[in-house]
Amino acid sequence: MDCSLSEKVIVIIGGSSGIGFATAQAAYKKGANVVISGRSATRLQEAKKAIGEHLQTFVVHMTDESSIQNMFAQLKQVDHLFVTAANVVLGPILETECDELKSTMESRFWGSYYAAKYAAKKMKENGSITFMSGTSTWKPTVGGAVAAASGAAVEALCRSLAVELSPIRVNTISAGAVDTNLLNSIFGEKREEIVKHLRNTLPVRCIGEPEDIADAALYLMQNRYTTGTVLSVDGGSLLT
Repeated sequence: MDCSLSEKVIVIIGGSSGIGFATAQAAYKKGANVVISGRSATRLQEAKKAIGEHLQTFVVHMTDESSIQNMFAQLKQVDHLFVTAANVVLGPILETECDELKSTMESRFWGSYYAAKYAAKKMKENGSITFMSGTSTWKPTVGGAVAAASGAAVEALCRSLAVELSPIRVNTISAGAVDTNLLNSIFGEKREEIVKHLRNTLPVRCIGEPEDIADAALYLMQNRYTTGTVLSVDGGSLLT
Protein backbone atom coordinates (compact mmCIF):
# COMPACT_ATOMS: atom_id res chain seq x y z
CA MET A 1 0.00 0.00 0.00
CA ASP A 2 1.27 3.46 -0.93
CA CYS A 3 1.53 5.48 2.29
CA SER A 4 3.22 8.46 0.67
CA LEU A 5 1.49 11.84 1.00
CA SER A 6 2.61 12.94 -2.46
CA GLU A 7 -0.40 13.99 -4.58
CA LYS A 8 -2.78 13.07 -1.77
CA VAL A 9 -5.62 15.48 -0.98
CA ILE A 10 -5.26 16.56 2.63
CA VAL A 11 -7.95 18.74 4.19
CA ILE A 12 -7.01 20.63 7.34
CA ILE A 13 -9.82 22.42 9.14
CA GLY A 14 -8.25 25.21 11.14
CA GLY A 15 -5.22 25.34 8.86
CA SER A 16 -4.54 29.07 8.78
CA SER A 17 -2.64 29.23 12.08
CA GLY A 18 -1.00 27.26 14.86
CA ILE A 19 -1.05 23.47 14.66
CA GLY A 20 -3.14 23.41 11.49
CA PHE A 21 -0.78 25.78 9.70
CA ALA A 22 2.29 23.76 10.74
CA THR A 23 0.63 20.58 9.47
CA ALA A 24 -0.40 22.20 6.19
CA GLN A 25 3.13 23.45 5.65
CA ALA A 26 4.68 20.05 6.39
CA ALA A 27 2.22 18.19 4.14
CA TYR A 28 2.70 20.71 1.32
CA LYS A 29 6.46 20.13 1.44
CA LYS A 30 5.82 16.40 1.03
CA GLY A 31 4.00 17.04 -2.22
CA ALA A 32 0.43 16.78 -0.96
CA ASN A 33 -2.49 18.69 -2.45
CA VAL A 34 -3.37 20.64 0.67
CA VAL A 35 -6.73 22.24 1.39
CA ILE A 36 -7.13 24.44 4.46
CA SER A 37 -10.15 26.11 5.96
CA GLY A 38 -10.74 28.74 8.61
CA ARG A 39 -13.08 31.54 9.63
CA SER A 40 -11.00 34.43 8.31
CA ALA A 41 -10.48 34.93 4.57
CA THR A 42 -7.60 37.29 5.32
CA ARG A 43 -5.72 34.77 7.44
CA LEU A 44 -6.33 32.05 4.87
CA GLN A 45 -4.75 34.22 2.17
CA GLU A 46 -1.79 34.98 4.44
CA ALA A 47 -1.33 31.24 4.99
CA LYS A 48 -1.48 30.59 1.25
CA LYS A 49 1.16 33.24 0.64
CA ALA A 50 3.41 31.67 3.29
CA ILE A 51 2.93 28.03 2.24
CA GLY A 52 2.53 28.04 -1.54
CA GLU A 53 0.36 29.15 -4.41
CA HIS A 54 -1.16 25.70 -4.98
CA LEU A 55 -2.71 25.69 -1.51
CA GLN A 56 -6.52 25.66 -1.72
CA THR A 57 -8.54 27.62 0.84
CA PHE A 58 -12.16 27.75 2.06
CA VAL A 59 -13.89 29.97 4.58
CA VAL A 60 -15.64 27.55 6.94
CA HIS A 61 -17.38 27.92 10.30
CA MET A 62 -17.12 24.79 12.44
CA THR A 63 -20.54 25.20 14.04
CA ASP A 64 -22.28 25.60 10.67
CA GLU A 65 -22.96 22.20 9.12
CA SER A 66 -23.90 23.68 5.75
CA SER A 67 -20.59 25.55 5.63
CA ILE A 68 -18.64 22.32 6.07
CA GLN A 69 -20.89 20.43 3.68
CA ASN A 70 -20.38 23.10 1.01
CA MET A 71 -16.58 22.82 1.20
CA PHE A 72 -16.55 19.05 0.73
CA ALA A 73 -19.10 19.30 -2.07
CA GLN A 74 -16.48 21.23 -4.04
CA LEU A 75 -13.80 18.56 -3.59
CA LYS A 76 -13.71 15.55 -5.90
CA GLN A 77 -11.89 13.38 -3.39
CA VAL A 78 -10.33 13.50 0.06
CA ASP A 79 -7.51 11.26 1.19
CA HIS A 80 -6.91 12.59 4.69
CA LEU A 81 -8.78 14.92 7.05
CA PHE A 82 -7.27 16.68 10.06
CA VAL A 83 -9.59 18.71 12.30
CA THR A 84 -7.80 21.23 14.53
CA ALA A 85 -10.31 24.08 14.78
CA ALA A 86 -12.28 24.56 18.00
CA ASN A 87 -13.46 27.52 20.02
CA VAL A 88 -12.61 26.31 23.53
CA VAL A 89 -13.97 28.51 26.33
CA LEU A 90 -13.06 27.97 29.98
CA GLY A 91 -15.04 28.99 33.05
CA PRO A 92 -16.00 27.72 36.53
CA ILE A 93 -19.39 25.99 36.51
CA LEU A 94 -20.84 28.15 39.30
CA GLU A 95 -19.71 31.43 37.79
CA THR A 96 -20.10 31.03 34.01
CA GLU A 97 -23.24 31.30 31.93
CA CYS A 98 -23.97 28.11 30.01
CA ASP A 99 -24.35 29.97 26.72
CA GLU A 100 -20.72 31.12 27.00
CA LEU A 101 -19.52 27.53 27.11
CA LYS A 102 -21.71 25.99 24.43
CA SER A 103 -19.35 26.96 21.60
CA THR A 104 -16.76 24.58 23.07
CA MET A 105 -18.92 21.51 22.56
CA GLU A 106 -20.50 22.80 19.35
CA SER A 107 -17.20 23.56 17.64
CA ARG A 108 -15.03 20.72 18.94
CA PHE A 109 -17.51 17.82 18.95
CA TRP A 110 -20.16 18.78 16.41
CA GLY A 111 -17.62 20.41 14.11
CA SER A 112 -15.59 17.19 14.10
CA TYR A 113 -18.76 15.17 13.52
CA TYR A 114 -19.83 17.31 10.55
CA ALA A 115 -16.34 17.20 9.02
CA ALA A 116 -16.08 13.41 9.32
CA LYS A 117 -19.57 12.93 7.90
CA TYR A 118 -18.92 14.83 4.70
CA ALA A 119 -15.24 13.94 4.26
CA ALA A 120 -15.82 10.19 4.54
CA LYS A 121 -18.16 10.28 1.54
CA LYS A 122 -15.22 11.46 -0.59
CA MET A 123 -12.66 8.97 0.76
CA LYS A 124 -11.30 5.70 -0.56
CA GLU A 125 -10.50 2.72 1.63
CA ASN A 126 -7.04 3.97 2.58
CA GLY A 127 -8.29 7.37 3.81
CA SER A 128 -7.88 8.70 7.33
CA ILE A 129 -9.51 11.14 9.73
CA THR A 130 -7.69 12.71 12.67
CA PHE A 131 -9.36 14.69 15.46
CA MET A 132 -7.90 16.75 18.30
CA SER A 133 -8.61 16.51 22.02
CA GLY A 134 -6.42 17.58 24.93
CA THR A 135 -4.82 16.41 28.16
CA SER A 136 -7.53 18.14 30.22
CA THR A 137 -9.78 15.26 29.22
CA TRP A 138 -7.67 13.03 31.46
CA LYS A 139 -6.14 15.59 33.83
CA PRO A 140 -8.93 17.98 34.85
CA THR A 141 -8.35 21.64 35.60
CA VAL A 142 -10.51 24.19 37.41
CA GLY A 143 -12.89 25.82 34.95
CA GLY A 144 -12.27 23.20 32.30
CA ALA A 145 -15.27 20.90 32.76
CA VAL A 146 -16.85 21.55 29.37
CA ALA A 147 -13.47 21.56 27.60
CA ALA A 148 -12.70 18.16 29.16
CA ALA A 149 -16.13 16.82 28.26
CA SER A 150 -15.77 17.97 24.65
CA GLY A 151 -12.40 16.23 24.38
CA ALA A 152 -13.84 13.02 25.82
CA ALA A 153 -16.73 13.23 23.36
CA VAL A 154 -14.32 13.53 20.42
CA GLU A 155 -12.27 10.57 21.63
CA ALA A 156 -15.43 8.45 21.93
CA LEU A 157 -16.51 9.60 18.46
CA CYS A 158 -13.10 8.54 17.13
CA ARG A 159 -13.39 5.00 18.47
CA SER A 160 -16.93 4.58 17.20
CA LEU A 161 -16.18 5.91 13.72
CA ALA A 162 -13.05 3.75 13.46
CA VAL A 163 -15.46 0.80 13.53
CA GLU A 164 -18.33 2.35 11.57
CA LEU A 165 -16.23 3.83 8.75
CA SER A 166 -13.74 0.94 8.48
CA PRO A 167 -11.42 0.56 6.60
CA ILE A 168 -11.10 4.36 6.73
CA ARG A 169 -8.87 4.98 9.75
CA VAL A 170 -9.95 7.37 12.51
CA ASN A 171 -7.65 8.61 15.28
CA THR A 172 -7.31 11.43 17.80
CA ILE A 173 -4.32 13.42 18.99
CA SER A 174 -4.46 14.39 22.65
CA ALA A 175 -2.17 17.40 22.84
CA GLY A 176 -0.61 19.00 25.86
CA ALA A 177 0.25 22.70 26.09
CA VAL A 178 1.49 23.94 22.72
CA ASP A 179 3.10 27.34 22.17
CA THR A 180 0.39 29.00 20.07
CA ASN A 181 -1.82 32.06 20.49
CA LEU A 182 -4.42 29.83 22.12
CA LEU A 183 -2.36 29.94 25.31
CA ASN A 184 -3.02 33.67 25.52
CA SER A 185 -6.77 33.15 25.75
CA ILE A 186 -6.43 30.22 28.16
CA PHE A 187 -3.86 31.62 30.58
CA GLY A 188 -4.13 35.38 29.98
CA GLU A 189 -1.67 37.40 32.04
CA LYS A 190 -0.33 34.24 33.67
CA ARG A 191 0.82 32.83 30.33
CA GLU A 192 4.57 33.34 30.74
CA GLU A 193 4.51 32.19 34.35
CA ILE A 194 2.70 28.97 33.45
CA VAL A 195 4.86 28.31 30.39
CA LYS A 196 7.98 28.71 32.54
CA HIS A 197 6.52 26.30 35.09
CA LEU A 198 5.77 23.74 32.39
CA ARG A 199 9.29 23.97 30.98
CA ASN A 200 10.70 23.30 34.44
CA THR A 201 8.37 20.45 35.39
CA LEU A 202 7.48 18.48 32.26
CA PRO A 203 9.64 15.36 31.82
CA VAL A 204 10.83 16.65 28.42
CA ARG A 205 11.78 20.04 29.96
CA CYS A 206 10.17 22.02 27.14
CA ILE A 207 6.77 23.15 25.93
CA GLY A 208 5.30 21.79 22.73
CA GLU A 209 5.59 23.54 19.38
CA PRO A 210 3.01 23.31 16.57
CA GLU A 211 5.48 21.22 14.54
CA ASP A 212 5.44 18.53 17.25
CA ILE A 213 1.72 17.99 16.74
CA ALA A 214 2.10 18.26 12.96
CA ASP A 215 4.59 15.36 13.06
CA ALA A 216 2.00 13.26 14.90
CA ALA A 217 -0.75 14.20 12.44
CA LEU A 218 1.37 13.16 9.44
CA TYR A 219 2.28 9.91 11.18
CA LEU A 220 -1.40 9.04 11.66
CA MET A 221 -2.11 9.82 8.01
CA GLN A 222 0.65 7.52 6.81
CA ASN A 223 0.55 4.60 9.24
CA ARG A 224 -1.94 2.12 7.79
CA TYR A 225 -2.02 0.00 10.96
CA THR A 226 -3.24 2.63 13.41
CA THR A 227 -6.95 3.31 14.00
CA GLY A 228 -9.26 4.04 16.91
CA THR A 229 -6.26 5.34 18.83
CA VAL A 230 -5.80 8.38 21.08
CA LEU A 231 -2.19 9.42 20.60
CA SER A 232 -0.85 11.53 23.47
CA VAL A 233 1.65 14.20 22.45
CA ASP A 234 1.97 16.07 25.71
CA GLY A 235 5.58 16.16 26.87
CA GLY A 236 4.73 13.68 29.61
CA SER A 237 2.24 15.98 31.35
CA LEU A 238 0.01 13.05 32.32
CA LEU A 239 2.93 11.62 34.28
CA THR A 240 3.32 14.59 36.60
